[in-house]
Amino acid sequence: MVEFGIKIAMRKCIIYSLCFGLLGCILLIIFAPYCSSVLLHNKVTNMPIYVMAISLPFNSLVTSLDGYFTGVRRVHKTSFSRIVTAILQVVLTLYFLYILPYSDLSIVCTYLMLSTTIATTFQFILTYILYLLDRKKMFRNSYNPNENYLKKILRIAFPVAITSYIRSGLNTIKQMLIPYSLEKNNKACDEALSQYGLINGMTMPIIMFPCIIITSCASLLIPEFARYNIKKDFTKMNKIICFVFKFTSFFSICVIGIFLTFTEEICYLIYHNLEISEFLILLSPLVILIYLDKIIDAMLRGLDKQVGVMFCNIFDLFSTIILIYLLVPVYRHIWLYSNNCN
Repeated sequence: MVEFGIKIAMRKCIIYSLCFGLLGCILLIIFAPYCSSVLLHNKVTNMPIYVMAISLPFNSLVTSLDGYFTGVRRVHKTSFSRIVTAILQVVLTLYFLYILPYSDLSIVCTYLMLSTTIATTFQFILTYILYLLDRKKMFRNSYNPNENYLKKILRIAFPVAITSYIRSGLNTIKQMLIPYSLEKNNKACDEALSQYGLINGMTMPIIMFPCIIITSCASLLIPEFARYNIKKDFTKMNKIICFVFKFTSFFSICVIGIFLTFTEEICYLIYHNLEISEFLILLSPLVILIYLDKIIDAMLRGLDKQVGVMFCNIFDLFSTIILIYLLVPVYRHIWLYSNNCN
């Protein structure tokens, strides 16, 4: 079904994305010295942050274009651009790290950010070309002049944006709080960051990798639920909910079983490091909750409940920060006591 005003709505979405992407770029450039000195303990210079800031407008624009292809049920086009971009990023990363010389961590981080920025820019160009080709077939020349498209866009985008901003800020605090708590409790900064890196940088990617399937399904549920919600077709909606919940639960249980059965094999195959096997065992039971959360989040957005999702996500992050602040020192003291007893 072709709706009136898609061209106008997309134009406003692109302008909205560009404005906020540029705003994020400017703010990141302004606060780059603070981030490198305070948040990163002067481990890297400002250059990687400056390079990363350049990618924000393009990343923001790509998000809007991806949303268009998802909404019109042509996700194969955005999937194609993502695959090509991922291949390009891998090639650039290998080139920068294995061909070009580097002497310290700051240069390595700059190379990584540069490969991401180039790949994101290319993804925007490719996706925008696909969008221009697609809109000739999709759009009508006329639209409803009485429709306030900007109001509709902001009604959906504003709660989602506020959620993302607050979540990003709170998530940054959360990411900083764990190594800070470890460092505060008789751990050197390097050791604390190294230990936290085992969890956040090595264990969580393993846990979240199978979630790619769930995330893809979740992104497709948003326009479908929005369509059924407008039609008040609750019968089909309930059937989809039952099927998706059963599939996600079954898939999650299978993933947990694989993680718990082949823990050491997975850790050695991917990282040649068995240190993270303990963390993988501890975090595996959370898989079913993490995966179901992705599905429920997408369903609620499709039902126009993004404001409720916003408050739930904010409450979740506040609770996580409080629990980390209270429990990490307690766990650290218990661990030291048990080691002394042994």
